[in-house]
Amino acid sequence: MTIMETTPDSVFNYVFKRIIYFNSNRKDLIIKTLEVIKDEILKTNSCDTFECIVYIDSFGIYCNSENVINQFERFLISKLPDNTLIHPHYIVNSVNFEDITRFQTHTHLPLGRCILEAIQVIKESIDKFTLENIFLSFNGGKDCVVLLYLFQAVLEELKLNGQIKAVFFQSDDQFSEEEDYVQSTVNRFNLDLTVIKGELKSGLNDFLKENPHFCASIIGTRQSDTGSTKLQFFQKTDPGWPILVRVQPLLHWNYDNIWSFLRQFSIPYCSLYDKGYTSLGNKSKSHPNPNLKYIDENTGEVKYWPAFLLQDSNSERENRL
Repeated sequence: MTIMETTPDSVFNYVFKRIIYFNSNRKDLIIKTLEVIKDEILKTNSCDTFECIVYIDSFGIYCNSENVINQFERFLISKLPDNTLIHPHYIVNSVNFEDITRFQTHTHLPLGRCILEAIQVIKESIDKFTLENIFLSFNGGKDCVVLLYLFQAVLEELKLNGQIKAVFFQSDDQFSEEEDYVQSTVNRFNLDLTVIKGELKSGLNDFLKENPHFCASIIGTRQSDTGSTKLQFFQKTDPGWPILVRVQPLLHWNYDNIWSFLRQFSIPYCSLYDKGYTSLGNKSKSHPNPNLKYIDENTGEVKYWPAFLLQDSNSERENRL
């Protein structure tokens, strides 16, 4: 186990990483637990090398196999007491957007291809409509969070300084955790946010009447979403809806790609995802995913793994009624 204050150059030879924060008074426990987990993983993954480096208030796991990292995280959460780890949504850390754009060069990896494709679609949308005529549909869910960070990465690469316009279509049955996350993200990015309450179609229609220059909306729809298999990157709204082009850069992403992105770049996300929620809908119809339920071996309590440890991505929406 390596204990350092800065990241050594050697870890940059690895493709995947996880930076995980912990309560500083639990550092000795963290080091001891990491040693045990490292030995367990090496028994079954002797061909995959990895580095585990402990910093002042965080540690990094670096490996060329994301499966090994996921296994490491599962072991870690199962062995540590509650409130030992500090999840990304409680950390005010800066995301390196250059890391995001650099990762698209890894075209041999699913995540690299996904990032490359999404960035190309976002750039094309800016070329077609200009930044001033595009808004981001943002409700705090995991997919639109990925979109926001990709959007910002593109703006930084293109050296565009304009403020991102975001629209939050808020239901009457919203989780307060989602609302809190949206507000914290608005503050983090200085987003120009409009909140629209009530029915989606009429709300969108009113918004476009007041802001007729908007002609495109960037949306986090994936083809794995219900009824979305035939969608295209640029798609006009259906008949009867306000006229708008839906820009959908994440069409070919899946659940695992979404979480790979969020975890790889240490991006804060809504706290509900760490309580077993895998998909966020109306509060009254969303519950922790039963596929993430487990029994704590130390306390005997029923608990839920975080959403990023869901093993069957086809069960993503099994937490919604």
